[in-house]
Amino acid sequence: MSKKRGAPAPKLSIDKQRAAERDLNEAVDNAKRLKAKSRDAKQKVKQAKKAAKEAAKAARAARKAAEKARRAYKKIVEGAAKERKKASKKREAIATPKRTTPSRNEPRSARRRERDAERPRGGIWDVGEEPVEVAESPELDSDVPVAEG
Repeated sequence: MSKKRGAPAPKLSIDKQRAAERDLNEAVDNAKRLKAKSRDAKQKVKQAKKAAKEAAKAARAARKAAEKARRAYKKIVEGAAKERKKASKKREAIATPKRTTPSRNEPRSARRRERDAERPRGGIWDVGEEPVEVAESPELDSDVPVAEG
């Protein structure tokens, strides 16, 4: 005859039941944690996409501005070349700002030198000393002055 198995001891079934509940609770907690991580990751991806889109938009605007500046510069350079060409044909002097400093290569004008000669500059003054008179001594050569004092 075959033996029938009876129900397991009640103590063992309670332990298994508690272990199964613990495993289930851990699995639920893990699922919640993973779901929150997934949500955070999705938000980060969304923010990264938004930032990339804004960066692309800014780069496009910068390229357009650079191209616009290049075109404007090219137009100005061409216009200046035309003006120079016209001026050289007419033999007109090209307008340049007036010099504020004298040229180093050319000597100062005579008029300036005359004005400087009329108005002598002040020299160094010795304060508190009397001028020393120089007399010639007959003993020495006549061209060597002697200071007395």
